[in-house]
Amino acid sequence: MAAMAGAPAGASDIAVTTMGVGWPGPGRRAGVFYHPRVAESRALADRLAEALTAAGAEPLVADAWQDIEALDGCVMSSDWLIVLGGDGTMLRVARLAAAADVPLIGVNYGRLGFLTEIEPAHAIAILPRLLAGDVAIEERVLLRCTGMIGGQPIGPLDAVNDVFVGRGRVSRPVRLDTAIDGAPYLRYFADGLIVATPTGSTAYSLSAGGPVVDPTMAAIVVTPVVPHPVPIKTLVLAPERVVDIVVRTDYDAILSIDGGPAHDLADGDHVRVGLSPHRARFMRLGAAGDFYSGLVERLHRGKSIRPREAQ
Repeated sequence: MAAMAGAPAGASDIAVTTMGVGWPGPGRRAGVFYHPRVAESRALADRLAEALTAAGAEPLVADAWQDIEALDGCVMSSDWLIVLGGDGTMLRVARLAAAADVPLIGVNYGRLGFLTEIEPAHAIAILPRLLAGDVAIEERVLLRCTGMIGGQPIGPLDAVNDVFVGRGRVSRPVRLDTAIDGAPYLRYFADGLIVATPTGSTAYSLSAGGPVVDPTMAAIVVTPVVPHPVPIKTLVLAPERVVDIVVRTDYDAILSIDGGPAHDLADGDHVRVGLSPHRARFMRLGAAGDFYSGLVERLHRGKSIRPREAQ
């Protein structure tokens, strides 16, 4: 398959830190992003801003769901971020924060809270730890998606969780020809194919039968959605691998990044996925093993949630 401009990073670009030994301390400019549809998150954002100002910081309170260009400007104007919302809000902000190399921490106003670190009742009390730099930085890999759609290049588009290629509005499976590092792999006849990060392994990929992967690993998870029988259900690839997907269908198909707005695909369109050169930097207060202690509880909490909502 032909190479595309803006292709994902190669093996020589991959270097991932798991749990940092600590954070030397935040800068003065603290972005405090709230969810506009959750009144409690705006009220807490204002309280956090007051406390940050009293401590000598310079808070910037912003709507996490504002226009993406305006939100990016707020991220770029901050040294570190507190994000008040659910995992969807964290995903939206984390993509921009990763590109700007700005660390962030989440206050959970969602249902699962895989990406968040703090419950709202504890947010004010934890501020002194954040201001003192008493946290670890946990780096997470992102995916980078490029492609040729209708003969036009698309991307690069980065994903914290996953890239989905599959059927659109018509409820019919699509054929997806896949290759790994340019070598033909499988033709899937399925509702779609999920290419996920370890962070996204507990989201849509898990509901489709994929494995849970330690979120601090550098890896790529490939899982089909409702496939006709295939010899291998899911793959965990080394971080330097690149996955090519060519759509073969008489019906509409889509490309979606982190469950966001769909890009329409047609027969012959080509999507390429590998690791992004950017890394999301999450501030963590607990030990690295805390992910496992809370894993089962979060998954039980999500039993009533639609698969695309799971994080």
